[in-house]
Amino acid sequence: MSDEPNIEEFLKERARLAEELKLMDKLVRAYKNSTPKVTPIWDTTPNSITFNDISKEILESGMDIYTASFDDVWAGIFEPEIYDKDTLWKTIHDSRKIARVIEAWENKQALSPLFFVKHGSKDLALVADGKHRLTVARYMGCKNIPFMVQSNTSSWLKNAIPSAEKI
Repeated sequence: MSDEPNIEEFLKERARLAEELKLMDKLVRAYKNSTPKVTPIWDTTPNSITFNDISKEILESGMDIYTASFDDVWAGIFEPEIYDKDTLWKTIHDSRKIARVIEAWENKQALSPLFFVKHGSKDLALVADGKHRLTVARYMGCKNIPFMVQSNTSSWLKNAIPSAEKI
């Protein structure tokens, strides 16, 4: 038995990925043509934390989930205009990721909260994970937004988003 890659398996996987991208691009075109109105659904259970793109070291240090009105979150994040509703299908975002968020919420699938970190020199939140969820939520008129912050570095949060309540 050899450790060399199997060319047939490689070609099969490549064809599968190409088909997946083709389907995603079709979905993007459909949603760009007529973006459905969906209601953002959030998974605020402690287990949802593991579904974000957050390093293992940060996760192990502890995370807290908060919620606040969208307006308060909007006022407390750095450069919110990046996530504004008119940017939904702009090149600033990955259209496939936008489509995946819309598709998930259209299928009533709950997504994990955003992940905020403190801006280096300001008492503002940086969106470390969840940029596409935030943009779609803004577009859809979400009233409340859940988000996570690292437990041991959350002292800045009350200045940035004073109404934030721990879940």
